[in-house]
Amino acid sequence: MSNDHNGNETDSLSEITKQAILKWVHEGDPETKHEMYFYASMKGILFFKAWNIDTTYEFWLAMFGLFVLGMLSEVVKSFRGCLVAEAAVDYKNSENKPILGGKDPSRSYWEKCCVHGILTLVYLIETVLMILLMLTFMTYNVNFISAALLGVIIGYFLFGYSRVQSAAVSC
Repeated sequence: MSNDHNGNETDSLSEITKQAILKWVHEGDPETKHEMYFYASMKGILFFKAWNIDTTYEFWLAMFGLFVLGMLSEVVKSFRGCLVAEAAVDYKNSENKPILGGKDPSRSYWEKCCVHGILTLVYLIETVLMILLMLTFMTYNVNFISAALLGVIIGYFLFGYSRVQSAAVSC
């Protein structure tokens, strides 16, 4: 540190700023401290700061919502898998065209683009649902994680079998 009056204040201020930044980076903002270990609690923040779970009703509503989110992710994943598998199926009858069309000359370019756009939209929905599930895991709340996992597992049990059958047929 400098001995003169101005230099001493500047060095002292920069040292305090440096310490504050290091403390904030390593310990987090004290007002929004986020636990970095697994814990089980009926209270927590889910996805947004405004979604603060404080009551038992909010907790069970969040648990149900996460369960449905997990199931919905499997439904969308299975639906997209069925669309892709149907596109891979060879078709003989011109009345029974696959949804994605393949190399069917009777489909216009516009039809193929629309169908591919729908498939892209389904993929977008699947990706958003997966990101929300990832954010659920990032809460480190074992209760929230368990609800989401249970939803994914039951969703796969109910809807995932169609993906397994589709893969077996197209291979």
